[in-house]
Amino acid sequence: MIRIGNREQILVNDEQCTLRPASESEAGIFYAMAPKRDEQLGTIGHVRMDFGKTGDEFWHSWQPRGDEALNTPEFKEELDAVMIELRQTALKDLRGMERFCRTHGGEISGGYNQNYGYVLDTAHYRYCLRCNPQPGDYQAYLTCFDLDRQRLHLM
Repeated sequence: MIRIGNREQILVNDEQCTLRPASESEAGIFYAMAPKRDEQLGTIGHVRMDFGKTGDEFWHSWQPRGDEALNTPEFKEELDAVMIELRQTALKDLRGMERFCRTHGGEISGGYNQNYGYVLDTAHYRYCLRCNPQPGDYQAYLTCFDLDRQRLHLM
């Protein structure tokens, strides 16, 4: 991992990728969308995460959204690699996530508390990490998109 300003360079399956703060105009893609919009954006699903009562645990679950055909073995392999990298940086534990958000920017609107958004693009996928570094409810969501499907629908 290499930090350049408020961006992190991480290695995903031998590909150098940038985890960057989201812009305010991107805030909408970090939250649930209408099924038609999910289809246009190639939404695959999201990982929902929390750090338990102590802030040192790590619980997560997968929630499919959109076309299940996009949830391929290749995607699953890359998602695993992305999660391993995020667990070493932004998602180490609740205190570490709060520190990451405080030092990397990415404030986005929405939610009851201040949320932070970060975008990671690989050759074929976009990962949007929304962090809510508060004890209690789920503290992070990683929404996953198929960039090839986006290019097909948006270009």
